[in-house]
Amino acid sequence: MPFGISSAFWLLIGFIRTVSERLSKHKNTSHKRSKYKLSDIAVIIPAHNEELVIKECIRALKLSLKKKQIFVASDGSTDKTYIQAYLEGITVVGISPGVGKAKAIVHMINRFNLFEKYKFIFIVDADTKIDKYFAARALGLFEDKEIKVIFGTARINWPSHILPRLGLYFVAYRERLNRMLQFFFMYGQTWKYTNVPYVIPGFATIYRSETLKQLEIDTPGLLIEDFNLAFQFHRKKLGKIGYSPTLIGWDQHPDNLFDYWKQVRRWNIGFFQTVKKNGIWPSFFWVSLGLFMFEVTLHSVFLLFVPFIILYWLSPWFLNQSFLYDWFVSLYTQFGPFQNVSLLDILVTIFLYDYGMTIVFGLMGKKPQFMFYGLFFFFMHYVTSLILISSIIPGFFGKSSGRWISPKRYSVGLTSG
Repeated sequence: MPFGISSAFWLLIGFIRTVSERLSKHKNTSHKRSKYKLSDIAVIIPAHNEELVIKECIRALKLSLKKKQIFVASDGSTDKTYIQAYLEGITVVGISPGVGKAKAIVHMINRFNLFEKYKFIFIVDADTKIDKYFAARALGLFEDKEIKVIFGTARINWPSHILPRLGLYFVAYRERLNRMLQFFFMYGQTWKYTNVPYVIPGFATIYRSETLKQLEIDTPGLLIEDFNLAFQFHRKKLGKIGYSPTLIGWDQHPDNLFDYWKQVRRWNIGFFQTVKKNGIWPSFFWVSLGLFMFEVTLHSVFLLFVPFIILYWLSPWFLNQSFLYDWFVSLYTQFGPFQNVSLLDILVTIFLYDYGMTIVFGLMGKKPQFMFYGLFFFFMHYVTSLILISSIIPGFFGKSSGRWISPKRYSVGLTSG
């Protein structure tokens, strides 16, 4: 994620929101009891081969909600997902063959008439453990009638370790990226005076039933529904999207390159499919998103060329002629800001900024091991940029069934919190 106009602007907005909300809380000494009850919430857990985590997901929910409020859709599972959920005493339905996450959610809503029976629909990923205060705190936020949907913050339980682990390298990279997105973007974008988040994360999200009813959850041809629901929400001007760092769901991140590639590529393709499906309309939402897309794409292209820049920089050491290096230097020095800047200056500055952010977020999250893992994050920056650029064509010209395969799961460790 580049630090540019978008991130600087939303960081400022987030700071203003923090100050504003703290002042308003200081002035407001009365605390009204929410008119909503926990019994107003129905939970839907779409699950595909989640036998290792589904039990912990359900048990975490049962700390705040009753068993009759929890509905699991075992979507095309070939393992013991159905049995594990059934043994927890909740309502579980086996869907075979699998239809995909979005269609599984619609199936559960229609089969059990959830829109009419409950005021809120809580969609939870099977690998997520919801904090026991999540639902109650969310209901307090819903006291604002303008707020129609609320999503939470993804957290992981970072294991104590001294010797580096390859799996935790991938987890650390994703964790740092999530923190940066939450810190630089989500908090500012979900302020009631701006409210232009580009995505409604599906891992832990509560919708008003009356609002979700107005959205097409299972739009044909899309790989994921998270972006599409956000685009529809903004285009139809349904209200505000709420977010609070106090609403926590303990999540899992991919711990290997193969799963990381599949998951991020799925998200990127789903995003471009959503852009194609919904189009562009005059709005602050699209001004903000358009600038962000431009910056991220430009940044990704730059990162893909960094290895070649390094080779050009090193070429005088192993080539008798350094015409490529000289040509590149003569090209970029034509631009005002770079006339007195060397390639080494550019690369060192980029590394120091990136590594500095890693250290800051590592210390903020009490994860000092980030100081080591962050030294090698450039490889993942390159991979992530490659995934983004390679997802554009299939995103705009391909179609998807919506079915998915979950990354490798763990019954204990990174999901416990």
